[in-house]
Amino acid sequence: MAHKLQNNSHIHYWFLGQYFGELIILTCIMLRRILGIAVQNQPLGLVLLLSIVAFIIILPGIFLIDSPEAHLSKLKNWQRYARLFNHYLQSLSQALILPGIFMVLSSMLQSKVSFWNNTIFIIIMLYSLIMYIPVGILALSRIQAVSGRLLTTMFMALIILGTPLTNNHNLNKILLDFIHSGFLAAMSFIVLTLIVMQIWNFPLPKSAWPTQGSKKVITFLVILCLVFIFFNTFSTATNWQQILTHFDFHISALSLNFILSGMEAGLLEEWLCRFIFLYLLLRALQNRSWQLDAAVIGSSFIFSLIHLTNLIAQNWVTTLNQAAFAFSIGIFLAALYLYTKAFWWPVIFHISLDLLSFITSGHTTMAAPSQFKWQFSLLIMAIFLVTALFLLSGSRREIMHKNVSELL
Repeated sequence: MAHKLQNNSHIHYWFLGQYFGELIILTCIMLRRILGIAVQNQPLGLVLLLSIVAFIIILPGIFLIDSPEAHLSKLKNWQRYARLFNHYLQSLSQALILPGIFMVLSSMLQSKVSFWNNTIFIIIMLYSLIMYIPVGILALSRIQAVSGRLLTTMFMALIILGTPLTNNHNLNKILLDFIHSGFLAAMSFIVLTLIVMQIWNFPLPKSAWPTQGSKKVITFLVILCLVFIFFNTFSTATNWQQILTHFDFHISALSLNFILSGMEAGLLEEWLCRFIFLYLLLRALQNRSWQLDAAVIGSSFIFSLIHLTNLIAQNWVTTLNQAAFAFSIGIFLAALYLYTKAFWWPVIFHISLDLLSFITSGHTTMAAPSQFKWQFSLLIMAIFLVTALFLLSGSRREIMHKNVSELL
């Protein structure tokens, strides 16, 4: 499949269309700014600098059309390393340049909400779902090192999620909610990696109904998930005496933006950590006695690191609490998936957790944890870690080993 797609003429033409389109648009942006037409209200020097840097980064992309990896052995060392480096460069830079160009183009739309503004932007949104496919096939899929795959997919996810398609507010609010929530960006990344993981010879995640495990264990896991979602969403306790008595069932903000934000977090983070990272590590550690443990811990550690990006909107104490919690719950969710083969379970759990939290609290960031909240968090972390250790031991571990062979 890899050879077929990487040498597909339609993919090459698609990539070249985007390649020359980017160069033409950058040239137009520079000429417009030189002629005195403002671009995002940025000074001339900054626009020219960014455009020139983008030019320099984009130009080596033409070599992605050249011969596939089998011909690298015929090149000199420096040529081989340069081409390999180009795979990383184009993968990461296109994740930033493509939405960046659409952001500039959308800023040129009319300065009021109109039918044509919305129609044009809907077309841009639909195209954004597939615009990373050419660079994914010709660059990202050619990265062979496991560490390279892990780091590149992680940074591509962060860049795609952090680079909105527009900052133009003269658009329909529903369209803006799809952008500002990150939901559309998450779908774009999922489409990209759906194809790349297939090229890397990974099957899609399983969504079976859990039938192999013990019914008692499955029942316990269902109850644990439901109880945690309930307490995390509705508990207002400030001390241990109030833990079973103080709840608030008021919905603060039931908005499309919060719903999409909750779905984005659950879908993207589970796809990234419980599919891409977990599968990459499981295959890299095949035939090792500690394969399961290392893959579960490793994917959860990356899951934890991703939450450190919340430092942009939260203080370090709150973010540290969130990252530590993400590590423990990540271990639990990875073990849960490997035990049940039900990818939908961690996805639905994660979406429910975030969505309900957003609409009841009225915001997407965490408040600074009190001393009691830290104590409660540590207790929950311990429960999830103990549950994960339980799943990773005894007859349940044997079920996991059997499931992994089917998953990969």
